[in-house]
Amino acid sequence: MTRARTSTRVVVLTTGGTIASSPDDSGRNRSGALQGDVLMSRVSLPEGAAIDVEVRSLLQKPSNAITRDDLMRLRQECQALAESSDVAGIVITHGTDTLEETAYFLDITLPASPTIVLTGSQRAPHEPGTDAFRNIADAVMVAASEEARGLGTLVVFNQSIFSARQVRKVSSFQVNGFAAPEAGPLGYIDGARIKISVHPARPERLGLPADAALPRVDILPAYLDASPALLEAAVAGGAAGLVIDGLGRGHVPPDWLDVIPRITARGIPVAIVSSCPTGPVHASYEFMGSLASLESAGVIAVPDLSARKARLALSALLASTKGEVAAPLRTLTA
Repeated sequence: MTRARTSTRVVVLTTGGTIASSPDDSGRNRSGALQGDVLMSRVSLPEGAAIDVEVRSLLQKPSNAITRDDLMRLRQECQALAESSDVAGIVITHGTDTLEETAYFLDITLPASPTIVLTGSQRAPHEPGTDAFRNIADAVMVAASEEARGLGTLVVFNQSIFSARQVRKVSSFQVNGFAAPEAGPLGYIDGARIKISVHPARPERLGLPADAALPRVDILPAYLDASPALLEAAVAGGAAGLVIDGLGRGHVPPDWLDVIPRITARGIPVAIVSSCPTGPVHASYEFMGSLASLESAGVIAVPDLSARKARLALSALLASTKGEVAAPLRTLTA
């Protein structure tokens, strides 16, 4: 049986979300209402787990309200904790709507140690069959474990362990709310037992200046007869970069090629991913609006990454460099 080391220190950072909800007079849940110490007071770790848990309430909001500034605050908090030699792991409780985005941003901008684990819940703490306290306990155990060292930022949900890069929310309400459609979980938690079967490949982390601000990058979905005016509106509205959530292997309507070259010629980076749950973009076809035609217009193909994560990768790159981003983006997301 795997046991945590004596006096292992784990810091829990709470940010709100369903996992911190309380009943509202409306009969609905008030997301982010509970402070971190209230949450942890109801968490039971496995017998014999010698873990010193410290709780800090950073935010009290639903995750649809998380901002780029909040991401930088979380990163700075984790960076400061990483510089403390006695912190073995960090757990972040988070609303599930944008949990995968926060996890990926921290994964590409922070060192692999200490272990950072994000978790949340699909059912509020006061609801029957809540998964809140089981998920927190599991996340603490993973953050404190030797088995998870060096794996980067992780997501723990429904007794499963996922890499930040691969994880996606796959259900709006069921307790098995997260999965990694292409790669599967890295392992599982069964009480005090932590089993890691897969070690993910990780690129070198992206350094960000302490005072960096993440530029706005917009996501544009491609769909049947979508107007290219969407692209122009995003740029006119102040987007510093664009990510196209493309069709199939990385395709867009043909008339988008009337607009995209003008955008890339201005030095505004445009990336494209596939909107499919599995499978990469690939220049398999030759027609107007194909990936091949987009790449000829300066669009950056990003395989194996969702639009929401590619957006954060591009934003972080824009914040860290004033130069060309195509090659670094390909390296970061390879």
